[in-house]
Amino acid sequence: MNDFAGMEELMQDFLTEASELLSDVDSKLIDLEKQPHDRDLLNIIFRGFHTIKGGAGFLNATELVTLCHLTENLFDNLRNGELVLNADLMDAIFAATGEVRQMFDALAQYRQPEAAPPHLISALHAALNGEAVVTQTVAPQVAVLESAADNSLSSSVASQDWNVLYQALVGTSPVQVQAGSDAGLASPSPAATQAPAGNVEASLPEARSFGRRGNDIPGNKAPAAGRRENEAGKDNTIRVDTDRLDQVLNLSGEIGLTKNRLTHLRTDILQGRSDAATLLALDESVSQLDMLVVNLQNAVMKTRMQPIGRLFNKYPRLARDLARQLGKDVELVLSGEETEIDKTMIEDLNDPLVHLIRNAVDHGVESSEQRAAVGKTAKSLVHLSAQQEGDHIIIRITDDGKGMRPEVIRNKAIEKGLINAESVSSLDDEQSLGLILLPGFSTKDEISSVSGRGVGMDVVKTNIEKLSGKISITSVPGKGSEFTISLPLTLAILPVLLLRLCNQSFAVPLSLVREILSVPPSDLQQIAGKATMVVRGEVLPVLSLASLIGWEQTDKPEVGVLMQIEKNSFILSADGFAGHDDVVIKSLDTFRPKGVAGVTMSSEGEIILILDIKELLGELCR
Repeated sequence: MNDFAGMEELMQDFLTEASELLSDVDSKLIDLEKQPHDRDLLNIIFRGFHTIKGGAGFLNATELVTLCHLTENLFDNLRNGELVLNADLMDAIFAATGEVRQMFDALAQYRQPEAAPPHLISALHAALNGEAVVTQTVAPQVAVLESAADNSLSSSVASQDWNVLYQALVGTSPVQVQAGSDAGLASPSPAATQAPAGNVEASLPEARSFGRRGNDIPGNKAPAAGRRENEAGKDNTIRVDTDRLDQVLNLSGEIGLTKNRLTHLRTDILQGRSDAATLLALDESVSQLDMLVVNLQNAVMKTRMQPIGRLFNKYPRLARDLARQLGKDVELVLSGEETEIDKTMIEDLNDPLVHLIRNAVDHGVESSEQRAAVGKTAKSLVHLSAQQEGDHIIIRITDDGKGMRPEVIRNKAIEKGLINAESVSSLDDEQSLGLILLPGFSTKDEISSVSGRGVGMDVVKTNIEKLSGKISITSVPGKGSEFTISLPLTLAILPVLLLRLCNQSFAVPLSLVREILSVPPSDLQQIAGKATMVVRGEVLPVLSLASLIGWEQTDKPEVGVLMQIEKNSFILSADGFAGHDDVVIKSLDTFRPKGVAGVTMSSEGEIILILDIKELLGELCR
């Protein structure tokens, strides 16, 4: 049922602006709690509710108007000095903003929101009348994350249907491939993975069209009923600075001029003109086009970059509510909010950060009494920061709590049967702290609404790795802990090393490659039935790419790649190399073969699978 038929676009514009206003109100409320007499903050929050109420009134969202009006009156009394801000009143205000957000969810489905709970309305009326405020405390809600292990993979590289893969990549039917061998899928012939002439353009990502509003770029899938969300329910729009769009437009114009120049030169050459001046002009035009395309690619990538502060600003409210629920005094301090990161990564980063912040407030910091007993300040500080280091974004969550003791972590992991005593004895302190990321690990003996089930940190690790990131932990007992997340700037373009196997190219992330080696059979040694090779005094396992993907090895490979994943180093052998490149990844949304992170296409039109080496190695990397 659509209660707002014919108003879908207005509704989406309202929700976009009102959601940003509400997030800003939440942020300002955290500041107001520290500075209750700041009239500027009171005025900003008052105007925020007033603006939301005006838009809701235009859409005839009656219950939202009613709730905003009550809250607006509350702030009018506060700024006029008729009310004094206290903790109970702040709880009522935060409850009101939470209810407003739930009403936004109803509006996003084009339904009239239901009335606010009676206890909340009563609390707001009591506050306006100068009476004692009583609110119901509700634990902050957190989305449930799925572990990657729960997502079954439809097929493996060995059994991959290359016809289906080609259609997923370019949307056209390829030349039929040869039948696979008994060992799985035989190496496809070059013709089988070659794009038809004239269809190379199909390998490019689908173009995103500009929406009605100049600063919103909808995704390439048209949302149903005017909603700007993709199939997974994520917002598929992005705010882009007009200066960046102007840069893209200018570069597009220059590329158009260069294309016209190349067209003219092509006509001259086809007519038999091949003098030195013509060839020089051709070379200069191609070089100019190459430079412009690189600049355009960089400019387009910048349009995807968003300040991470838009994500960070949600968390002070989360930390505050959870601390109130647990009876702790905690302040979340933000820094580096201006750091930019790919928007798609911001969305996927939200849930892991929620778990880490909840973990810091629940497990990391002590109560005020415990802190006073050890000579600490009553208020705990949790720092959330972001900064760019090279081509990576580093996010840190640091607390000044009780820290973690490696020996306690080790003993708890043994007690829960997550690792045996023999394996624990070989772990250093950093590796021991990493045990908290194992599925089922928890230091709490009782399960609460906040923690104790041993799933949160495992899911954090899984989701960070989905973003091609890494998480590390350091801790000083009695001083606090720090969780460090390292992420690539973007997942859209990936530097890869191209390997050849049976006349087929495969790509592996260049970030995992440490060295390229020759692997002559004479240097291989068998240890416990497995091939190994000594590199500068270190014995490393040699793994065949063919065996990893289930292909039959025809020739003995004599080249290898020294790779490192976390603490594990190994040599991946293949038939040869085809260079390295920065590729645009085409994700496989409807199906994803096991061990395949994505797919791309070479300049010659050949399909190239981008391998997920860690998934292919399985337990070796755990």
